[in-house]
Amino acid sequence: MPKFYKEIILGFAVILLGACFWYFLRYVFYVGNLSLECWILGFGVFILWGIALCLAMLLIDNKKILFGSFILTLILFGFFFNNEPFYYFIGLIILLIIFWVAVKKVRLEEKIQVNLNFWRIWKRGLPIFITALCLMISLVYYFSPALTTTVQKEIKIPRNVFNIVIEPLEGLILEKLSGEVASLDTEAIKILNSQQIQELEQNYGIEIKQGETIKDFLYKLVNYQINNVTGPYRKFIPFGLAVGLFIVLKIISLIYIPFVILFSYLILKLLIAFKFIKIEIETKEVETVKL
Repeated sequence: MPKFYKEIILGFAVILLGACFWYFLRYVFYVGNLSLECWILGFGVFILWGIALCLAMLLIDNKKILFGSFILTLILFGFFFNNEPFYYFIGLIILLIIFWVAVKKVRLEEKIQVNLNFWRIWKRGLPIFITALCLMISLVYYFSPALTTTVQKEIKIPRNVFNIVIEPLEGLILEKLSGEVASLDTEAIKILNSQQIQELEQNYGIEIKQGETIKDFLYKLVNYQINNVTGPYRKFIPFGLAVGLFIVLKIISLIYIPFVILFSYLILKLLIAFKFIKIEIETKEVETVKL
């Protein structure tokens, strides 16, 4: 098969897997409620796209095919996400520039090596591209309905987390309460009179029910205070959550990048075995200086 057709096949794989990844990303942020099978399939597509990009950066010499396939992938992004075209356009331009930088790094590393070390070759370019991609994913999340819905909802601390945090503080809290209270598991109505209970419900929306403990009351009070304090600053929550997602994705990339490079190497060896690609030995002339 001519080299040109092989490059076309690899470029088409980049476009197809990239489009599948954009579709999965839209499903995550715009639909939600993914099953375990959907998550596995989505992460599988993300890994395959990473492998296709690694192979493309290393093997496609025709720049029109290499960058044309990636630009088409970025254009397909617009079919799935178009609610903020200006910001997305800037993000895509940055992603394209970083892809160009990653390709240059990969090709430069390949040229200076005598015996090919594919780990070092791909390690030069893939991490910087994945960082830019994590930034793009965080941008999509920032403008997604999923984040808007999250911000509009009441912030609530998980009960098991609250129980863990309050346990070492129990002695200090009991000191502030009546000496008759021996534990936070004591019923709240034993230390609150009817007027206090009524004021809590009217002013703070905190309802004290029969059988609820002091710990239950403190849990409701802490959640109220958090939502009350964060009210004026709620507009900054989307930015904070987007930054948090970026940090999480960067941590995940520490596992993702070696995984993709490993599978890229295995597929490369498989393609060599099927004679789809080949390794050639070239004799190079180099300058040296001696006394």
